[in-house]
Amino acid sequence: MKSEELEAKVKRLEARLQAIEDIEAIKKLQHAYGYYLEHWQTEQLLGLWSHRPDVTFESNDTGQYKGWEQIKRCFSFTNHFTAYNGEKVAPPEYLHILMPNSGIVDLGPDGSTAKARWYGFFLGAMERGEGGKLRALIGCGIWENEYVKEDEIWKLKKIFWNDIFCSPLDEGWVKTPYSANPPNKDRPAPVDNPQFLHYPSGHITPYHYKNPVTGK
Repeated sequence: MKSEELEAKVKRLEARLQAIEDIEAIKKLQHAYGYYLEHWQTEQLLGLWSHRPDVTFESNDTGQYKGWEQIKRCFSFTNHFTAYNGEKVAPPEYLHILMPNSGIVDLGPDGSTAKARWYGFFLGAMERGEGGKLRALIGCGIWENEYVKEDEIWKLKKIFWNDIFCSPLDEGWVKTPYSANPPNKDRPAPVDNPQFLHYPSGHITPYHYKNPVTGK
């Protein structure tokens, strides 16, 4: 093998290795987000974000937050759920688990940006509806997120979360497709976005990627 061919092969392998390391770092970032969100750990969650002016968080039950100052507001969790009674420490019976699954991560051409799609499966025990009674909940949603690499570290740039269903476990998503969060004056109004539709709408959250085989 000629030296030029060998050098080109080494460069391709280096690029491939870098891409694998980047994708693994993004997966770890997303998984860490889920674990910190489980316990509403404000400081840890904010530490995952870029401070860029174009960072956004968008959710059909939480609203839209644009810019770093609003991201800090989003993750302050002041009276976020009534189970907290305005306190940071949840009671022992409170449960909030959100698991990322089936992740598809695509790096941008420059290697410093990325997009990823995930399912988020939810199990919880929290107060929903009237009466303030603790209820077992089950849910599922889709993330279409964006990431940015700054100083060789991957960070969150955009979180887009579409709740598909969030239902009492004893009733299920066919009987009760959606049990909304209790009203909260600290949250912005839900965003009027056609991408936000609950079960049983049949809506498909748009994919960020093309078909990996056909390219269409």
